[in-house]
Amino acid sequence: MSRKTDNSKAKKPKKKKPNIFRITIAAALFFLQAGLLLSAIILMDYFALIVYVILDILAAIFTISIVYTERNASFKLLWVVVVLVIPGLGIILYLFWGLPRSPRAVSKSMPLGSDLAIPEAPSCTAEKRDENVAELSREFPQQEQIARYLERSGYPVYPGQDVKYYGVGDELFPDMMEEIRNAKKFVFIETFILSEGQLWDELYELLCQKAEEGVDVRLLYDDFGSIFALPWNFGKLKSRQNLQVAEFNRFIAVISRINVGNHRNHQKLCVVDGTVAFTGGVNIADEYANLVDAYGHWKDSGLRLRGDSVWSMTVMFLQMWTYANSRKRKEKEDFSKFYVPQEEAPAPETGREPSYALPISDGPYGKVPNRPAEYLYLQMINRARKYIYISTPYLILDNEMSTALCMAAFSGVDVRLVTPGIPDKKYVYPVTRYYYGRLLKAGVRVFEYTPGFIHAKNIVSDDETALVGTINIDFRSFYLHFEDAVWTCGGDAVADIKKDFDETIEVSREITLEEWNSRPWWYRVIQALLRVISPLF
Repeated sequence: MSRKTDNSKAKKPKKKKPNIFRITIAAALFFLQAGLLLSAIILMDYFALIVYVILDILAAIFTISIVYTERNASFKLLWVVVVLVIPGLGIILYLFWGLPRSPRAVSKSMPLGSDLAIPEAPSCTAEKRDENVAELSREFPQQEQIARYLERSGYPVYPGQDVKYYGVGDELFPDMMEEIRNAKKFVFIETFILSEGQLWDELYELLCQKAEEGVDVRLLYDDFGSIFALPWNFGKLKSRQNLQVAEFNRFIAVISRINVGNHRNHQKLCVVDGTVAFTGGVNIADEYANLVDAYGHWKDSGLRLRGDSVWSMTVMFLQMWTYANSRKRKEKEDFSKFYVPQEEAPAPETGREPSYALPISDGPYGKVPNRPAEYLYLQMINRARKYIYISTPYLILDNEMSTALCMAAFSGVDVRLVTPGIPDKKYVYPVTRYYYGRLLKAGVRVFEYTPGFIHAKNIVSDDETALVGTINIDFRSFYLHFEDAVWTCGGDAVADIKKDFDETIEVSREITLEEWNSRPWWYRVIQALLRVISPLF
């Protein structure tokens, strides 16, 4: 483990120059609109009694409608409090930010929520998909229910996949660069945060080189996720022939668009030639490769896939790319031209046992009547028999997730959570620690990663199954963001993930119930207040 936590070569991060002009303009426009709304409400004072009665009636109507929406209970509680505590303004805030809606462009450009979330590959017909699920069920009967659930949600399972696990971003990026260097057809990269620095400089030079060779190179980043790190016209500055750069959901300081803009693209993907793909928690920024010392040792994770499962990752990227460029392109792109038959894929690494792999994606606009990300977490917890280990940088639990973890521990399952010892977001940290109490009382063991900040979003259970991806255990990942992950069964990958957990726990500090109960009163008050608004974090 010492090799992974060695920061001797990491430099102190240079202070990034935020895009002050864009941030200032956006903030000014936002507060101007908010001020106009508030002024309108104050002017209503001339008709105080009438307005009071009307607002009371509207608050009651909105409260009932919020309660009866099919949304998470914590979300509903937040907006009920806002509507009742801030009469009038609370209703306006809910209409702009809380009312569930999606932009019209989604239904036209993003094929999420169809009968099949991942379109069938030529070599993966419905019959073949059923055979793959049956094969997994025979080998891992305890995982049959999860496999069938995901299959019916539109995410096929692939047997015999070459799955390689990376316990830190330091190890993932060199392999990713090497695959890009060998690309012949296309390179697709998707990230939430894109930050200029040593890592980006090396990657950008490589992407330009491949674009000059005629490789189709596309880079998609989230506009809000990168707002503090990139100039406003970054996409136009960097795009050139065969090198296409686009931002997802460009942030616009108009109050009526905040609800749509609240839905960020948190996916991280890299697909090369349709034969190899990478995913995990790593963004394109120096701290994710430990090139700078941001919050102690930055521990992240990722997977490399080789095999038919890369098709699913290719489609995930193209779905988001199509939506991000929907205003520029009128015609839909033919996804099938990026399909690569399995026989053209590189041979798997010798000496490694293959795994079942099942890539999934999730987002707020889908029509599928479930939440694949959250439901997969719940099913993995509920079906664990011996142990389940989970790492997450942010722990903001709803009642269902908290109950599942507690019930598993009560039932004798060894449940362990690993969270950061050094947080990156000071306002989230007290809320994360708030949830320790109920879990510790139920027998869940909680560890904080002492060397620094753990950004890995992993699960491993019973030496059979694991999940690695971008999904945090919080409301944003489960309800607001677009996410992706890979669920895998068997093979060396699961064993490697379990080994990494064991090594991580060795250098982490276990939190006891006695320590949690000894929190000062003022810290408890802060936690309670932040807990109410935690769905917005």
